[in-house]
Amino acid sequence: FFVLSTAYRNALLQEFYFLMRHLHIPYTDLLQMPTFERRFYINKVLEEFEKKNEAIEQAKNKSKNTY
Repeated sequence: FFVLSTAYRNALLQEFYFLMRHLHIPYTDLLQMPTFERRFYINKVLEEFEKKNEAIEQAKNKSKNTY
């Protein structure tokens, strides 16, 4: 009888929550999705967040330099 460890289950639920919240992927789809595909989507969203934050920082720095 195979049981997932608590740490693995928590990590899995964290991934599910992230993808449901930001990409609106249904829980049932996530259950069937392979790990590599879930991780791909997570990494893509994180890359987009980083680019957005960099653009915000550049805009802040640009506005500071104009005054």
